[in-house]
Amino acid sequence: MIEPFQPDQAEYLRDESRRTGTADLLAFPRTEEDVRAVLAKARAARMPVTVQGARTGITGGAVPDGGLVLNLSKMEAIRPDGDTLVVQPGATLAAIRAAVPAGHFFAPDPTETTASIGGMISCNASGALSFLHGPTRNHIAGLRVATIGGELLDLRRSRDRAAGYSFRLGSLAGELPVLPRPAVKNAAGYYVEPDMDLLDLFIGAEGTLGVVTEATVRLLPAPAAVWGLMAFLPDTAGVVGFVNALRAEQRPEARGPRPGTENPVSRARLAAIEYFDSRALDFLRAHADVLATRNISVPAMPAGTACLYAEWHAPDEDAAEAAVLAAAERLGECGADPDAAILADHPREIEKLKLLRHAVPELVNSAIDDRRKIHPGLVKLGTDMSVPDARLGDVLALYESDLAAAGLEHLVFGHIGANHLHVNILPRHPADYETGKALYARWAAQIIAWGGSISAEHGIGKLKRDLFRQMAGDAAIQRMRDLKKLFDPAFLLNPGTLFESR
Repeated sequence: MIEPFQPDQAEYLRDESRRTGTADLLAFPRTEEDVRAVLAKARAARMPVTVQGARTGITGGAVPDGGLVLNLSKMEAIRPDGDTLVVQPGATLAAIRAAVPAGHFFAPDPTETTASIGGMISCNASGALSFLHGPTRNHIAGLRVATIGGELLDLRRSRDRAAGYSFRLGSLAGELPVLPRPAVKNAAGYYVEPDMDLLDLFIGAEGTLGVVTEATVRLLPAPAAVWGLMAFLPDTAGVVGFVNALRAEQRPEARGPRPGTENPVSRARLAAIEYFDSRALDFLRAHADVLATRNISVPAMPAGTACLYAEWHAPDEDAAEAAVLAAAERLGECGADPDAAILADHPREIEKLKLLRHAVPELVNSAIDDRRKIHPGLVKLGTDMSVPDARLGDVLALYESDLAAAGLEHLVFGHIGANHLHVNILPRHPADYETGKALYARWAAQIIAWGGSISAEHGIGKLKRDLFRQMAGDAAIQRMRDLKKLFDPAFLLNPGTLFESR
């Protein structure tokens, strides 16, 4: 099961960050006992362990710096259990979706469907539907976790809880640290709350506290109707205005009571608000021929506009139609042409629009791969930051003004409903990359000052440690290190992820 690392296994030295590492040993466990056996040998040899799943992450967390690679991709069993699925950590999102029984769905929806559930738990992944349903954490009912010290923890939501900040898990006991956490969408560092469900400690911990060997994921009733609207806005003010109008309509207090509809699921609920700037739309148009070979069609879209895609989940078609028409009526107030909007009222039409959203980052990665042939080592710069509601217009203006002044090729897309945008800078040569890095650092400092997060869904990994320290502060980083030491005294698990090993 544990074997010396071979030259032809280089794929296990990298993830989608394009960073490459080194390793001495490689293990592919298939069972929980296999995992425990590998960890026991690593502990005895005091050998660092890098935990991997599908290696779709973009922060370098799955990239080893020597030692042993523990790859969980062979642990892919899925077992239905009522309104849940019991899954091993190597099961992919695509496989989980295929196993969901009729009438249900699994809400977390990161763009990469080949992501493993273990990886999704590791960084508390989210996606477009997190606007309504929240990130992966909200959909985990149970975890089994193997620690480097030999413990096997069986955790269930609502059963295994902290007492204030005190906790006990098997022979492990201590005090949870008080940690700052911005009041925005956030996937940076350990999640700690008084009286918390202790399984949440491992969700978003990026594999630094233990290895998930099994997860019980919660399924939701599938909505009876799903409708989408793609609208085209002329400027930033229009974009922000329409987002705010949609969010205001979503709040229950804005609607008031409806006779005979006390149950909130009896009306349409806004599930997603996604954004593409005008450059992202231009990028799609420029690659329309390539996309056509993948059966993705680029619709007619007004030139010079940005785009918002909104999606509603409803108990019936009438409720979905009413919600979409109400939203469309607000477009004129935001400077948009309602007649140019694209309505999707069928699953096939919804899927076409979602494929466009997923195509943007894939095309960006392909473009960078082509440029790397000329400039080896060149990588894109992609932000993952979020801000409070009141700063949405400010952060869009900040990005636009700085990028225009720098003359960098770029495009912006993302989960604008949560004020969470991905700026993708496409460097043409190494000097562009350095200019982009300087902008990224400037933006991070400003977003931290505004009360935002430097990582809203991708985690910290090894690439964002400095920004995370800037956001959390030295004292909080030390408290997190102290917590890790309780679970991993020798700092063997995923060393260098979240913070320095020493």
